This record gives sequence, C-alpha cells and structure tokens, in this order.
Amino acid sequence: MRAVQEVHTKWVGKPVERFEDVRFTSGLGTYIDDIELPGMLYGGILMSPYAHAKIKSIDVSDALKDPNVVAVITGKEVKEKTKLVRPRAVRQVEQYVMAVDKAIFVGQPVAAIAVTDRYAVEDALELIRVEYEPLKPVVEIEDALDPNSPRIFEELNSNIIMEDRLIFGDVDGDFRRADVVVRERFRLHRFSSTPLETFGVIASYDPGWGELTVYANDQQPGRSIANLSYMLDIPTNRIRFVIPDVGGGFGIKLIVWPFEVIMSLLSIKTGRPVKWIQTRTEHLTAWTHTPDAMIDVEMALKRDGEILSIKVRDVENDGTFIHTTGLYSMIKFATICGCYKIKSVQFEPVSVVTNKGPVVQNRGVGKPGMIYVLERTVDIAAKALNMDPAEIRFRNFIQPNDFPYTTPSGEVYDSGDYPALLRRALEAVNYQQFRREQAELRAKGRYLGIGISASIEPGTSNIGYYYITRMKEGKEPDFYGADEGASVSVEPDGKVRVVLGSMDIGTGHETVARQVVADVLGVSPNDVYVMPGFDSRTSPYVGYSGTFSNKFHDVDVGAMIGAARLVREKILKIASHLLEISEEDLEISDGRVSVRGIPDKSLTFAQIAAIAYNKVLSLPPGMEPGLRATYVYKSPHCKIPRRDHFNVQVPKSSSVHIAIVEVDVHTGSVKILRYVIVHDCGNMINPKIVEGLIEGATLHGIAAVMMEEFVHNEEGQNVTATFADYLKPSTTESIKYEIYHHTTPSPFTPLGSKPVGEGGAIASMPAVVNAVEDALSPFGVRIRQLPLTPDRVLRLIEEARTKVSK
Repeated sequence: MRAVQEVHTKWVGKPVERFEDVRFTSGLGTYIDDIELPGMLYGGILMSPYAHAKIKSIDVSDALKDPNVVAVITGKEVKEKTKLVRPRAVRQVEQYVMAVDKAIFVGQPVAAIAVTDRYAVEDALELIRVEYEPLKPVVEIEDALDPNSPRIFEELNSNIIMEDRLIFGDVDGDFRRADVVVRERFRLHRFSSTPLETFGVIASYDPGWGELTVYANDQQPGRSIANLSYMLDIPTNRIRFVIPDVGGGFGIKLIVWPFEVIMSLLSIKTGRPVKWIQTRTEHLTAWTHTPDAMIDVEMALKRDGEILSIKVRDVENDGTFIHTTGLYSMIKFATICGCYKIKSVQFEPVSVVTNKGPVVQNRGVGKPGMIYVLERTVDIAAKALNMDPAEIRFRNFIQPNDFPYTTPSGEVYDSGDYPALLRRALEAVNYQQFRREQAELRAKGRYLGIGISASIEPGTSNIGYYYITRMKEGKEPDFYGADEGASVSVEPDGKVRVVLGSMDIGTGHETVARQVVADVLGVSPNDVYVMPGFDSRTSPYVGYSGTFSNKFHDVDVGAMIGAARLVREKILKIASHLLEISEEDLEISDGRVSVRGIPDKSLTFAQIAAIAYNKVLSLPPGMEPGLRATYVYKSPHCKIPRRDHFNVQVPKSSSVHIAIVEVDVHTGSVKILRYVIVHDCGNMINPKIVEGLIEGATLHGIAAVMMEEFVHNEEGQNVTATFADYLKPSTTESIKYEIYHHTTPSPFTPLGSKPVGEGGAIASMPAVVNAVEDALSPFGVRIRQLPLTPDRVLRLIEEARTKVSK
C-alpha cells in the first residue's frame, strides 16, 4: 500500500489541537449513563461476598414481592440459557458468566435483578437470600501450587490451568559458555489503571423483530458481538452494538461483555431495556486487575558483559475467569529480549487459578512486567560484573544496521536506534556529573539514585498467539491476524465524513483521523467529521475491531487511508471526465480539483459531489453514483501462529527512561527529582497527542511502582476496594517530564508510525526501581517486590542493615 506522503502532507506531523476536547470539557459528551430509553429498567448484580463457597440455595421470593422488582435471574437460569465461557490461552472448564453451584471469587455475579427505580436497586438486592457454605480459599501463588490446596475447578487435577515451555536457540550451550550467571526472583503485585468511568451496559431486546441492541463502553466490539451471538444464540445480523463516548479504557474495558450477556438476559426476560452501571467498589473489587506473579529469571553473560541467554519461569496468579486467564504470558514472551541481542531464550509460562478476582488486559498487558524483570536483571548483572549500568546496555543493544531484526523466537523488530536513545538521555541528565554529585551528597547523608530503563513497545497484536499452548492439543485459534475497517465519504455538500471500525476512548483518535484523511483528500481537518463512538449498523467493523493493543497507528490508519484514497481516485475520475483532461494533469488542494498550472480551471468538491449524488447521468459511463468507500486494511506482517516461529506483535517503538530520585532513609519516602524520556515512535502523526500519551502512561507506571496495590487477606477479600485504600496519583503527585524524540520510521506501517499508547507504563517501572536501588546501594538493598511504599522502603533498609550487622 502506498504511503500517504505520496499524496499530501500538510496536516500529518503537526501538533493540531484536539477537536474532541471542546465537546468533552464543555460537558457535551454522551456517555453510557447519559442514555435513557423509553420504559427502561435498572439492573443490579448481587455479587458473592465469599472468595470460595458452595451456593446451597438462592431464595428470590421476597425480592419478587417488591413492587419495584420486575425480574430476577440466577446462575441456574444463566446455565440454561447461555453457553460456557470460552477460554483462549487455557483449557476449557465449566464456567458461566454467573456463579451456578459455587462462587469462586469475591465480586462474582450470583444473581441479577431488573427494577423500575434506580434508587431501589440496592434495597432489592438485599431481599435475595443466598445460603452459602464457605470453603477454604486459595489466595496466593504458593497456595495454588500446593497439591494439597482445594481445587477451584473440579475437572482439573490441580490449580495449574496452563503450563508450557518454549525454547529457542542453544540455551543449554550458552549457559555452559557463560562466565557469570545471574539468578533472581521477582514478585509483581496486582494493580489497575482505573478509568474515570466504570463499566456500563444497556441491553434492549425487541421480541417482535428478534433483535438485540446493546449499548456498552466496550473496547472490542468485534469480539463482543461474537461473544453475545455465541452465548445467547442470536445471529449477529440481529445484534446491534453501540458504543457511545468512553471515559477511559486502558484495556480494562475488554471484559465488559459478561455483563452485556447478563443484562441481555434480563431484557429478554422483561421485554424492556435494562441499564446497569458498575459502582466504583464493584470495579475495584474484581474484574479490573493485572495478575500478580512470581518470576524466576536466570541470565547468562560473558565477563565483558555480553548477554548470551535468558531463562524465565513466570508463574501468574490469573484469578478465575478463563476467558482472560493466561493472556499475559504470550505478551511477556514477545518482549523477553527487550532491546538486546540475546542469542537464546527459554520461557516457561505457568498460569494458576486462585480465588482472587479475574484479571484483564491492563495497559501494556505483560509488557510492563517482562521489561521490569529484564531491566532489573540487567542492572543486577552490571553490579555482578562491576560495570556501569549504561555500559552494559550499550554492549548488548541491537544496532541500527541490524534492522529489521529477528529475535531467536521469530519476533521481527521493524526499526530503531537504541544506542542513540540512551546517549541522548545520558546527555540530558549529564550522567557523569550526576555520579560525582551523588558521591558528594552521600557523604552529607543524602541518598540520590539514578535508574536507567530501555524498552521496546510492541503494538498490533496477532491475538492468535494467545492460543499457542492450546495448539499442542490441536486447538485452532478463533482469531488471528490484524485488520481494521474504515469508511470515508464526501457528502453531497462537499464535506467529508469518516466512520471507523474502532472508537476513541480518550486517546485523540478523532483528531488524528481528521488529519490523516484531510491529507489524503486535500482538505482542511475542519471539513472532516469523524462519527463518534461505534454503531454496528454503520461502523465497518471486523472481528478484530476495537481500540486496544496499540494498533491504531497501524491497521486503523491504514484503513482510513485506503478508504480515503478510493474516494480521492473517484473524485479525480469525475473531474477528469467533466473537465475533459487527463487525471495525471489534475491536482487537489483545499477541497478543489484544478488543472495543474491553470488554477482557474477547477471544480470544488461540492460541485463534484452534486454530480455524484444528484446529477448522476453526468457521471463517467459505468461509474456508480456517490462518493463513498469502505476499506479494510490487513497488516501484511502478521503470521499464521506457529509454536516454532513467533511474531506476537508487529511494529515496535522504543524508549529510554532515566529517573533521578532521592530517598529519605528516615521516613522511606521517595521523591523523583528528574525524569527524562527519549522516545521513538516513528513518524508522529500528532506530536502533541503523542506527548500526552507518553506522560499519562508514564504516570501509570510510576504509580504502580510507588503507590498502587490490590491487597487480599487470607480469606480472599480485597481489602483495598475503595480509593481510600487503593491509592491513585493526583496532580500533586504528578511530575514534570523532560521528553525528547528520536525518529526511525517503521517500514511496516502505512505512515511509518509506531505504537505510543503504552510505552510510558512499560519503561517507567524499572527506571524508578533501579533509581531507588541505586540510591540505597550503600545499604546493600536489593528490591524484589513492589510497590515501594514508605513502609516497604524502610523495611528494606532495616533488613539490609540487619544482614550487614550479622
């Protein structure tokens, strides 16, 4: 596919102000809770208060006596009227979207109601009587690995639901040749990106037409439509799926569909629309977590710092919802080499089920965890070799002339210049001078540290690789490849309309789409209207459609370019016919087609559209009326998934983060003094939006390191299910970022652009932790567990002092 630069580049690359912000900041957005339908009922879900318990009986008789209650459904009805939840990465077990005979996590739906008054929901739920028999919960990874622990799914022999081993290259030989082997165990905790808007669903079933309409703040409509059709046995041509404005997603809203099924069942039962809005406590309790993990890593190196091989055993606590269980592992494996030329790799993913809540694809999915482990290990290896942490990275970076570069497992890196990123970052912080000042300040009792992190940021997932472990059993992936659709039209008045198969979730897609389409068609972004949200009746969606996996810069942009180019070609054909001149002698600018060198001989888009729509007999012979086109762009760089040759994600951005921190050894508090980012996302379509995404993602990563943690007690209760206990950063905790750009265009994407939505969350975690450990190096502190709250930092210092004194 030709690049848009061959047509026009007036708007792409410019820091255009976001058009959509005026609507949102003026309170004119339309979110799920703003939608009211005639006769609408209000849904409520009774959630299990136990992490593990048999459901002995459910009595809904008192609830049905309440005049506000129109309908109640329980797990038994769900089992009768829906199908099993389908897994992707793990084996099939018996599970429905509602608990049937046993509750297996706090927050699991046990019953649902539809009432006439929204304010009666909580009271009505209290009228449902559930008799539970509490069972011993399985909470932590060690509990799940214990063969004597209760089994959560009876059909499994243990609580290990997925286990695999992937080896590429001569791992054993490289470890034998190594001079030094670094071994470490890291613990990753549970956290979440917590969008401002919680989950919301409206389901409306029309029994006359047999049509189901669902409104939801869902990030992946293509899959959700398929899930609804499968679960409810309703053909997709009778499902209308609508996504209004979305108040943030971060991957969290890829798991809204189970609630869409529940509300649809209530609407089918009542014959009326049913709205459900998740409470914040429900949102934090379950369904929104990253998995906690226990990761063992071994790195084989030569004395000069060359990394030969790496082994990773990743045991993930994936909770209990099998549709998302095991997904993080394959994304981790895709990033196992990071920015480094590593000869061989071994990866052992283990997914365990516990009575913690379900996990979901939080920002970056497994990439922040894997890069955290890799960059921490590189720092530890530098200490073992008595090398500077910058020097060991320079010695192992993939070099600019190596691209496109293929890792031992088959991951293809499109472009990059990692040494240039690190050099620029070191210059920005004046690295050598800092080291001198650091030593002087330590002598005065101040503990400053500097942390380096280099990372890749892959995008455009080929989600067929989620099924890679099940392929051993002959399971064919339900989806593979990556594609997206877009429609572009020049309307009868000459203005442009764009309809995407994906939707904006606060990420600036409307503005970027205006810029891209304006360049292809030769108009101003002010003359381009991008339809907000998603509607399956009009949106040109495919199974992969949605906003996720850092794919917008690639397949979404490719789709809108393709559709706009088809319209442009038709405009030129019509103008050529009317002006009686060759298409090659025409040019387009400012919504007008003119003869090259004779600007007065021209036609406006409005004049051409009048012919295309209203005076169709004047069109060239055989041409279809109208100026509308739909295009589906498929990434040509995805592979059909194979266990012996990976390429999980396609374009790969890169960045280097350097954090300078000061640790108060008396209080345990950590203050970030400087934060430098050198970022390469290829050609930037809108630099202003790029920097906003970098800053937001970086704050997510820093908050995960320093503040956020879901804590469960021995009974499996999440004791951090409010913002009073689950700490989030505010503007007062935000910091100033020093951002620099280095551009190496991607040869794999339509505009040479690369991913940008997740990189800050990936690179920031190890940068901050490496800085804190550097600050505390006089005490011999080794950081293995997060987050770095003041009390944990103090414990680390005290433990190190105690160890030294012994």
